[in-house]
Amino acid sequence: MKLVYIYLILLTTALSFHGCKKADLNSHTPIDTGGAIPGLVSNVQVIDLPGAAILTYTLPKDDNLQYVVAEYNINSTTVRQAKTSRYNDTIHVDGFSAAAEYTVNLYSVSKSEKRSAAVSVKVHPSTPPYRTIAATVQMTDDFGGVNVTLTNANEDKIAVVILAKNNNGEFAPVETFYTQVKNGTFTTRGFDSTARIFGCYIKDRWNNNSDTVFKTIHPMLERLLDKSKFRQYSLPNDQPSAWGWEMPYLWDNKLDGGGPGFHTLQGAEPHPHRFTFDMGVIAKLSRFKLLQRFDGYLYSHGNPRYYTIWGCATTPDPSGTWDGWTKLMDCESIKPSGLPLGQTTDADLSYALGTDGLGEEFTFPLSAPPVRYIRLELQKNWSGTDFFHAIEITFWGNPQ
Repeated sequence: MKLVYIYLILLTTALSFHGCKKADLNSHTPIDTGGAIPGLVSNVQVIDLPGAAILTYTLPKDDNLQYVVAEYNINSTTVRQAKTSRYNDTIHVDGFSAAAEYTVNLYSVSKSEKRSAAVSVKVHPSTPPYRTIAATVQMTDDFGGVNVTLTNANEDKIAVVILAKNNNGEFAPVETFYTQVKNGTFTTRGFDSTARIFGCYIKDRWNNNSDTVFKTIHPMLERLLDKSKFRQYSLPNDQPSAWGWEMPYLWDNKLDGGGPGFHTLQGAEPHPHRFTFDMGVIAKLSRFKLLQRFDGYLYSHGNPRYYTIWGCATTPDPSGTWDGWTKLMDCESIKPSGLPLGQTTDADLSYALGTDGLGEEFTFPLSAPPVRYIRLELQKNWSGTDFFHAIEITFWGNPQ
């Protein structure tokens, strides 16, 4: 009898536990279902901003208050919410699609999720950032496509959407750039030199779209420069090679990350380390890729981090002066992860190799003049010194 009694107790306990657990799993309602509807916020003040507004108010003296929520339309189809706790008397509403009048409804919400009546206020945000940015968009001819520049003074998060006609003759997105840089420049490539119409519009993070700017663009011819024409051009203040890694290995199309490539001698004079070569043809350059040494050396050792590319159209002064040389661009190698020296991720490797295995890409400014001779001058490598090594260098442009 005693065993039966114990069994019944255990069975009752198990059933009770099972019932409680099931109720907990299936319940998504507030634990506290009682309580009164909270009081209203009052004395609402509005500060209008570009595409946004700040609302301040007096909270109700109500211990049952949990938070305040604002509900509002940002355009004709989209409703947004903004919430703030009972310890805050300010709420920020944003995402408005245009400079206009909007109604914002403020609700006090209790601990049991009971809402007060709405307190309605009018806000008048000024022109939102994506429209201001869109007004600065300029489109110009570029190598293999179109170049888009814009000004984003407050570094707002936006998307730059480039359009071109598809096979059906309809405009469709061909590339989207997500950015918040202050002065942006973006290039869409892959088109022949036939004149065509491109479009561009700006989208913000609430999916508001600006009007589309259209322009007829004449893409410039872009070709891969023939590396079989490249030749070393030694100047007296250039740095010689080291460890059997000679300069011609820098354009041999062998992309093994362990080398050989080109390597200057660590600690050797003159400083800074620089070297010069002849591309064999005068060309207006569009871009280049540099493949760093990556077999155990990714973003470290002599892989270049900060450096300058110089160009010269005529035979350089053999004494090594800078007569006739033009600075084409300053370059900074980017490590996506931002991890300290010696630590890398798969994303770092992918970026360093590039989708074609030729390395990290750099774009020459459209104002750069045609050149034949290239001089690379290293400011600092990834180990913080100024010796150089890399596996391959590749150039594109319009040979003349």
